[in-house]
Amino acid sequence: MTAIAVSSKRPSPTKSANRGLLRLWLVWTARIGVAILVVIVSAVLALYFLDWNTMRGPVSHYLSHRLGREVRITGNLRVNLFSWQPRVDLGGLWIANPKWLDRQPAADVQHLTFEFRLLPLLFGGHWILPLVNLDHPRIDIVRQADGRSNWQFANKSEGIDFPPIQRFLLNDGSVHIEDQARHLTFAGTVSSRENEGTAKAAFQLFGTGTLNGKSFNADIRGGPLIHVDVTKPYAFNADIRAGATHAVIAGQITKPFQLGHYVARATVSGSNLSDLYDLTSLALPGTPPYRISGMLTRDGALYTLTNFSGTVGQSDLHGDASVDVSGKLPFLHATVASRTLVFSDLGPVVGQSASKAAAAKSLLPDTPLRVGRLRGTNAEVDYTADTIKSRDFPLRKLATHISLENGVLLLKPLAFEFSRGKLSGFVRIDARRPATVTSVDARLTHVRIEQFIKSAEKPLSGEVEARAVLSGVGNSVRTAAEDANGALTIVIPEGRMRQSLAEWLGVNVISALGLTISGDTSDTGLRCALAHFRAQHGLFTAQQLVFDTDPVLVTGSGDIDLRNETINMTVAGKPKHFQLLHLSVPVTIQGSLAHPTLGVKPGHAIAQAGIAAALGFLFPPAAILPFVDAGLAKNANCTALVAQAGTKSAPVKVKTPHKQARAA
Repeated sequence: MTAIAVSSKRPSPTKSANRGLLRLWLVWTARIGVAILVVIVSAVLALYFLDWNTMRGPVSHYLSHRLGREVRITGNLRVNLFSWQPRVDLGGLWIANPKWLDRQPAADVQHLTFEFRLLPLLFGGHWILPLVNLDHPRIDIVRQADGRSNWQFANKSEGIDFPPIQRFLLNDGSVHIEDQARHLTFAGTVSSRENEGTAKAAFQLFGTGTLNGKSFNADIRGGPLIHVDVTKPYAFNADIRAGATHAVIAGQITKPFQLGHYVARATVSGSNLSDLYDLTSLALPGTPPYRISGMLTRDGALYTLTNFSGTVGQSDLHGDASVDVSGKLPFLHATVASRTLVFSDLGPVVGQSASKAAAAKSLLPDTPLRVGRLRGTNAEVDYTADTIKSRDFPLRKLATHISLENGVLLLKPLAFEFSRGKLSGFVRIDARRPATVTSVDARLTHVRIEQFIKSAEKPLSGEVEARAVLSGVGNSVRTAAEDANGALTIVIPEGRMRQSLAEWLGVNVISALGLTISGDTSDTGLRCALAHFRAQHGLFTAQQLVFDTDPVLVTGSGDIDLRNETINMTVAGKPKHFQLLHLSVPVTIQGSLAHPTLGVKPGHAIAQAGIAAALGFLFPPAAILPFVDAGLAKNANCTALVAQAGTKSAPVKVKTPHKQARAA
């Protein structure tokens, strides 16, 4: 009997359990998928049939939370999400100012419509706006003196980045700006339009109004926005007029529309460079009419104007400049030069009025300097002038470094070169407080006095050394001079002067008259001259006044009053040699600084004549005796005088004249 074996395989308990779990997972997945699909379909149907006006409250609440201030949708809200290019339409949008600003609103838009591309937003997170349309928006922008703004952006100095906008329409917008930090106010209207079918200047943005009380107009034009490619620059042109300032700009936004990055050719002209403060917030000096062109580039918080050139008044100007606005105050760094500087063009820098009538009334400029602006800019500027044209001074070159930091302006060094010699020193203007303090330390070295005598005949020659150390309170050159305190020292250690002039100083009538009539041009030695003035509140009083020539020793006294720009000086000459006819008549210099007059003090001459008359009555030949001078005046100790001048509050460095050193 043959045995037959039968094999039977039973399912593994583990495999049976896995199959059960798989079936269960599939069942629940199907149920969840159906549930999700139902939710999605329900949501889509709900959104499709949703009355979006019922969402105005929640949307307004969400926007209020994001902006930190009240936001209200005041009109109908219509949204079309079921499109590759969804559209949002708001009948009105109202945005409040922050709580610290007690006025409303920050923005009030009568109607706002915008569209966006769905796919770039879903898959790349990039906004592309085919349409933005604002109707009658009213915008209020406020910045307080401490820098706090009602439209505070996290990185406002870097510029605002807008997504690509392919069509931008702005109808009758109203903008009000109050910038207390820059003392700037603007009120005006803004509109834009697109000329469809026009390849050139298809987009146009217009603005008009008043900027700090002066008319303002802006016309900005660019190519069709619909063709904007974020990978390619967007070309634009701008024509801006603010009062007498006119700016013409042609350039490109390197990455549309990142407004913090562009490069352009800019030409700016106007009646005064200081007027650019309204547009740039930079404290620039007062100037005559100007015109400057250069390449303007913005890279975030850094603006640069490279290879600029132009004219200011009759002077040329060229150089490079940059402005960094990333800090609390804008920082200007520049290297500027002139091939030829016309000296009169510096008048407005110190507040000199262009009016001839005003100039005739005062030698000192009295136009108030806008020193308050110095607190809003920091700067480091180098300026040089290769040649100088001046009607009154034999100037050749100018070089200075200008530093402005936290309201303190310092020109150091400040160096003018003459044909022979130089004027150097520094000027400091401290505008940190309402009472502006101006300090000056200026030194004349190796300057020949004959350079300042325009006539062909030079009655006086010699090297002049001088020092002025002064300070005063005032917001103009005149007011600071009226309060000037300090000292002024002028020294001529040796030189030559016309013999006849020396005799007239000694009132040697016979000799001086004879030399003058005969046309004698011979010289005599000027051993030394020294004048030292002490200044107190604008009154310069002579502490020492000595003019020592070979034939005459002249001494004097008096003062120069800058408070009313007058002079009142008296000098008297004492002969060193016998004089037969010497009048004891002190010479006076009086009147305005602009037009002083020479005179004599008659009292001395009357007394001298009275004595002569009395002697003549007693013994007629003796009448001449009062007019005879034995010439007992001695040489001044010039070495000691010069040394003493070096110890005064305005010291000068003067070498001892050779002949005086030998005499000593």
